[in-house]
Amino acid sequence: MTSDDTKVLLVLSISILLSTVFGILIPSVGELFSDYILVILGLLLFLNLIQLEFHDLVSTFRKPKLLLILSIMKVIIIPVTMYVVISQISPKHALPVLLLSGISTGLGAPFVTNYVGGKLSIIVGMVIVTSLAVPFILPMLVYVLYNTEFSIPIFDMIFLLVVSLVFPLISSGLIKKYLPKLATTIKKSSLPLSIILMDMINFAIFSNFSIYFYLESSFVILTTLISILLFVIFAITGYFMMYFINKDSSIRYRISGLIVMSYVNNILVTVFAQQFFGSQVAALAAFYNIPYYIGIILLKVLFSTKVRIGNS
Repeated sequence: MTSDDTKVLLVLSISILLSTVFGILIPSVGELFSDYILVILGLLLFLNLIQLEFHDLVSTFRKPKLLLILSIMKVIIIPVTMYVVISQISPKHALPVLLLSGISTGLGAPFVTNYVGGKLSIIVGMVIVTSLAVPFILPMLVYVLYNTEFSIPIFDMIFLLVVSLVFPLISSGLIKKYLPKLATTIKKSSLPLSIILMDMINFAIFSNFSIYFYLESSFVILTTLISILLFVIFAITGYFMMYFINKDSSIRYRISGLIVMSYVNNILVTVFAQQFFGSQVAALAAFYNIPYYIGIILLKVLFSTKVRIGNS
């Protein structure tokens, strides 16, 4: 890595650590951001979609085989497999694992792609496809596997998609086309602004679960370890899926597979799991933020040089 990369990585690491600690220690402040997480996610996506070449996204959808394979794996095969395995090992964790495993590729995934390296059009394509599929598939899986009926309200999901996905996608395209100088300015400042937005999200998430760190430390440790294990499983699955789909694929494509599987929309799971099943079920998705950000740091350290070589 260059000296600039090292400085940014240090800033990212410290800021994420501080936002986590502050969320635990001063939850009343972090909770102020909770009602705006959807807007913050939309802004984060916008800052990173400004780097998307739309002809690449169109090309990705014109050859949908890759997106179809990845989507089936993401929203059906992985959650079913994880549920079956976990239900045999620890039945009380089966539902939170199912919810987290079956959720869509996250709105923060484009940031990870831009920062670490990857194929942005694949990531955005998966965000779109899985976000449209999850409101129908995940409730069905929960009902069939867990015998519990719940629904993600369709109009709420449409609103979510418009605010946090469709609007950033369209507005970033319009700015790139009609205001290229503004687009260039946004692109130059997207990294530091993205880090600030992620800190705000992290602050809000941990403020909502700070009580567990004081009263149930064993629960926090166990839940965090499970979240780390899940992240590793998702990441390895995505990486090697891309390898087996095309053994000649570049490191960028394999990292893209890793990102679409492991950088999931855990924030959305946290919100609706609290609503339908309570905070203990939602805690796994919330604590998934820990491997989420540790993963960004490790991926940058491990793969940045290889990605740079692969791009040259």
